[in-house]
Amino acid sequence: MTTTATSGTKLSVSAGLPATHNIAGFGALTFTLVGELESVGNLSLSKAPVRFANLSTGKTSTNKGAEEPLDVAVVCALDRNDAGQTLMVAAYASIADYSFKVEEPDGSIIYFRGKVMKMGSQYGGINDVIKAPYDIGVTTPASGDTLVVDPA
Repeated sequence: MTTTATSGTKLSVSAGLPATHNIAGFGALTFTLVGELESVGNLSLSKAPVRFANLSTGKTSTNKGAEEPLDVAVVCALDRNDAGQTLMVAAYASIADYSFKVEEPDGSIIYFRGKVMKMGSQYGGINDVIKAPYDIGVTTPASGDTLVVDPA
């Protein structure tokens, strides 16, 4: 097993949506790199627990329910002239889904659709840069995988 550091990870955004929700569909889109990226949050899917407490036995069993919603936190150093950050702001103003691509340093790619649910400016202390936080609410497709992974 090979581990990969996060340094070199890239986030890109597209106003277009894939014709098909798969590697080929997302790969046909034109993406814009989001500049000054500091971090991309958790891309972990989870299922809602469905629990049943049996009165007779006093034991509780757990089953898998629906896929839980996924929000991805993204933080950049604010650059109002960056084309990718400008597109993130446009995505926030829109009710439409946008497409996103996370490129890992080893060449693997994760695609997903979503809406930018939060944007703004984050100020720190005297030795900090102004940051631009964004939250992406991931859209779960009617069929297919929520996160489309293209391994390196």
